[in-house]
Amino acid sequence: MLFNSVAFAVFCPLVIIIYFILEKEPGRHKAANLWLLVSSYFYYMCADVRFGLLLFFVTLITFFAGKLCGIKEHNVKGAAGNLRRAALICAVAVNISVLFFFKYFNLLNELINSDSALKIVLPVGISFYIFQSLTYVIDTYNGKQKPEHDFLKYALFVSFFPVILAGPIERSVNLLPQFDERHSFDYERIRHALIRMAYGYFLKIVIAQRLAIAVDLIYDNFYDVNGFQLLLATVLYAFQIYCDFASYSSIAVGVGELMGFKLTENFRQPFFARSCAELWRRWHISLNDWFRNYIYFPLGGSRKGVIRKYFNIMTVFTLSGMWHGAALHYVIWGMLSGAFQVMGDILRPLREKCTGILPVHNGFTRRCRVILQVLITFMLFVTSLFFFRAESAGAAVFILKKVLTDINIAGIMATPLSGLGLGVFNLLYLVAAMVLMIVYDTVNEKTGDAASAIAKCPAALRWGIYYTVVIMLIGSAGLGAKQFIYFEF
Repeated sequence: MLFNSVAFAVFCPLVIIIYFILEKEPGRHKAANLWLLVSSYFYYMCADVRFGLLLFFVTLITFFAGKLCGIKEHNVKGAAGNLRRAALICAVAVNISVLFFFKYFNLLNELINSDSALKIVLPVGISFYIFQSLTYVIDTYNGKQKPEHDFLKYALFVSFFPVILAGPIERSVNLLPQFDERHSFDYERIRHALIRMAYGYFLKIVIAQRLAIAVDLIYDNFYDVNGFQLLLATVLYAFQIYCDFASYSSIAVGVGELMGFKLTENFRQPFFARSCAELWRRWHISLNDWFRNYIYFPLGGSRKGVIRKYFNIMTVFTLSGMWHGAALHYVIWGMLSGAFQVMGDILRPLREKCTGILPVHNGFTRRCRVILQVLITFMLFVTSLFFFRAESAGAAVFILKKVLTDINIAGIMATPLSGLGLGVFNLLYLVAAMVLMIVYDTVNEKTGDAASAIAKCPAALRWGIYYTVVIMLIGSAGLGAKQFIYFEF
C-alpha cells in the first residue's frame, strides 16, 4: 500500500479518525494503541502476509532480549553481566543474520549454483525495522532505555505504519515514550502536518516521477547515448532520489504528526551542504545517525588517532553500501562516499590556509566561495551516484569512462529536449516544480520550518500556495503511482 495510492488515501484517514475517537474516551488509551498496532500490521501485510510473521519474529526476539539486557547486576548475583552480554550478542547476531540471509541469499546462491531457480523475496522494510528494533536492545544494554514490559506497546514501536517501510529509523528513546502519551485533535498541528504531507506528495508525484522518465530512458540505453547525456541523467538522478526519498520521509513525518507523534527529520536540505561530511549529516539522517551511534562510536570514532578515524569512516560507509544492496556497485558507492569524506578532512587545513590568503572576507567573495563549495560537494555526490544508479559495477565503470571521454560540444548540441522523454510541456512543468522546491528548501534552511512559515502567510498567499500545489498534483495524476526507490533497500 503506497503512500501515493488510493488505498492509502482511504486507510490513513480511517485509522486516524478511529484513533482519535478511542483517545478521546477516558481509559481507552491502550485500546487506541492496540488499534494502531492492528492497523500497522494490516498495512505491512498488504504487501505479503508472510512478511508479518517475520516482523513478529524480530519483535519477539528483541523484546525478550531487551528485558534481559535491562536486568540489574544485583538481581542475578553476579551472573547478570554474562546474561546481559549473551542477550545482546544473541539479538544482534540473529537479526543481522536474518537481514544478511534475505539481502544476500540470492547473490550467494547465484555464485554457488548459477542454474538454480530458487529465489528469496526481500521483505519490504526489513532493513529499517531490524535496525529500529536493534536500537532498543543496544540502548537498553547501555542503560539509555528502560526495558519495556508492555509487549503490545513494543510491537507497535517496531511496526508503526508511518515508518516501517522506509523509515525514518526511530530510536526507542524517542518513539517508545510517545506511546504512553494521549494525543488529541489539534487544528494547528494538523494543518502543519498536512502542509508537510502536501510537500512530500509534491516532491514525489510532480518532480520525482517526471525525473524518473528522463533518467530511466537514458540509463536503459547507456550503450547508445553520449557522455553528456549520461552526465545529465546522473545529475537528474541526484534530484530524483532526493525528491523520492525526502518525499517519503516528509509524508511519514506528516502522518505521524497528524496523530500527535514527533518523528525524526530524515533530510535537511542536503544539496546546500558545503562538504561531503556535512552532506551526510543532512541526508538520510536517521540511518547515518544509526551507523554513527552503533558502529562509528563503538569502533572508537575519532578518539584513537587520525588513521583509526579514517578507518572507522571507511568501515561505516562500506557497511552502508552493503546495507543498500547485495551488489559490488553498492559497496563501491559506499567506499567512494567514505573516501570523499576522508579526502575532505585531509584537505581541510589546506582549504583553511587558502581562505586566509585569498580575499574572501567581504560579502560577495564569501558567497562565491560558499557557492563553489556547494557545487564541488554536489558533483562529488553525483560522481558516487554513477555506481549507485548503474545496474552493475561494470556498467558504472563503462558509464563513467564515457562521461570522462565522450563529452563535447557536438554531443551537447545533439541532445534535444525531446530526447529526455518528457516533451516540452512536462519539461516546463518539471522546471517550474523544481523552482518551487528550491524556494521551499531555501525557506526551510533559513527558518528551520517552511511549513510553519507557510501557515503564517497572509490568507491570500497561503491559499494561493495550496491551490498551486493541488493543481500541479492533479496535473501529474496521469503519471501513475510509482513505488518509492528506497523500498528496494
